[in-house]
Amino acid sequence: MNMAYLRITFAVLLLQGSLALAAEATVLNPVKRQAALERGKALVAPKEMAPVAVDPFHPQAFAEAVAGAGRVSAGTNPPPGTGGDTGSPPAGPRTERDLLQAIAKSLKPSGYIVLGGQPSISFGQKRVKPGGILTITFEGNQYTLEVVSIDRTNFTLRLNREEFTRTIK
Repeated sequence: MNMAYLRITFAVLLLQGSLALAAEATVLNPVKRQAALERGKALVAPKEMAPVAVDPFHPQAFAEAVAGAGRVSAGTNPPPGTGGDTGSPPAGPRTERDLLQAIAKSLKPSGYIVLGGQPSISFGQKRVKPGGILTITFEGNQYTLEVVSIDRTNFTLRLNREEFTRTIK
């Protein structure tokens, strides 16, 4: 017989033997299987929990940071005086220019930096370059603003066709 044929035959026999052993090891007797199923059901069973007074996933500091960035996340009410509250909405209709000015005044830029010769401005953790987009929730409505230009002291925002320039403080 050929030596290669013997090697292949031996390898196949070893593989069949290991598969048979693996199959034997994974089959549980009915008593152990039932106990494992009961433990699994106990783990996934719904449990009654006391209501949580403070949401650990949205602490007060998070709400303040979001409000400081000029965005108020849905479901959180920022505390008064943190910059997130813009007062009550005006009684009459607003022009896009007035709306853009109010939004721009509520934004709190946290820094200005030049990377690779291109200026950028940061709002909390979000850094935006000229031409970048900011999605802002203002007075319960969501607006998409474009950052038109940035220099050392000012940045210009665009909402639809209106533009507004404000200082970086």
